[in-house]
Amino acid sequence: MITITPLPAWGSLLAPLTGAAATDVKLAEPWLAPGSGDVQAVWFSRAAWAMQALVRWRQSLNGGEKPRLWLPGYFCNQSTFPAREAGARIVFYPVDMDLAPDWAQCRRMAAEAPPDLFILVHYFGAPADAAEAKAFCRETGALLVEDAAHVLRPVQGVGEKGDFVFYSPHKVLAVPDGALLLMRNKDGEDIIRAAAAGDSSRSGPWPGPWLAKRALQKVLPGPLLSRRARARRPAFLDDPPYQALPPAPRMSAMARAMLAGAAPSLASSLAVAAQARRDNWQVLRRSLDGLPACRPLEIYNDAAPYRFVLRCDDPETAAALFADFHRRGCPAESWPDLPGEVLADPELHKAALHLRRTLVMLPVHQTAAAGELVSCCGNKN
Repeated sequence: MITITPLPAWGSLLAPLTGAAATDVKLAEPWLAPGSGDVQAVWFSRAAWAMQALVRWRQSLNGGEKPRLWLPGYFCNQSTFPAREAGARIVFYPVDMDLAPDWAQCRRMAAEAPPDLFILVHYFGAPADAAEAKAFCRETGALLVEDAAHVLRPVQGVGEKGDFVFYSPHKVLAVPDGALLLMRNKDGEDIIRAAAAGDSSRSGPWPGPWLAKRALQKVLPGPLLSRRARARRPAFLDDPPYQALPPAPRMSAMARAMLAGAAPSLASSLAVAAQARRDNWQVLRRSLDGLPACRPLEIYNDAAPYRFVLRCDDPETAAALFADFHRRGCPAESWPDLPGEVLADPELHKAALHLRRTLVMLPVHQTAAAGELVSCCGNKN
């Protein structure tokens, strides 16, 4: 049975019992890009809480004025909830069919109301053009935030230009929560750290549901899990189920202990995981070669793919392919739940809407066996 996300080793689940501990900076070392310079590391339970902290940080340094937060139109609406709660004036800028910002349109929009914080997303683990984004931010006076939530570890083109960078280890590693914010701008650092700590009377998120789900996925027979997966059959155009954010911004004690326990060898483990993801991506590419009216979203150089992404020619092909994967028990995904502002402006966000309706994602994570991937998700024709 192939799962969407990596499964933990039994030994890693015992990390809280070992008393392993590490500072924020020590935990962050595997995500510090070469030449990143003097940066501050702050850990959250989710990157959405880190984005909220940036909104409040910018507001506090800007005389209380609510900052303009620019996000790409192809973005998960659930991830915007904390920033909205903080009062951010959110603007969604258009992307093109290659998932890059539409810079011409961005400049027209900035002439009327420039951004304070500009989020550049490195989609599916592939580096976006951060140099162009940095140039745009210099023109407009904005601070650049690199969203590397889909990135396993730094590669060339990721984490080098941003005033802030965030990673989401919980998305790519077998940990219950954990998101890292790297800061080059130290003004008001205490505001960010206070936001990460949250209410001192509340602990970090309780990992019990995550533990129970992962344990079941590890112990239940594969055929039983496959039958359960085939029975679900989600509709392609339905948004992914709502997953409530952890109520506390603070990373859980268990996630911290698991990362601390792995810290001595984490950098080398990430290198192994990156190679496994690239290998699985290539296995699926060969197996799915020849599927009509679709092709893979390419991953270049040493980037580790977050998913195997199929670009379909039209929504009908994507929906049929998605349904076929689920009939076979392959956990294909559609993404994201687009924000209402994007849905309300189909002309400006034409590309984002088309991408949402034509991209199908398959797992390639490091704990998925290549043979099982092909058996579950490969081309049966």
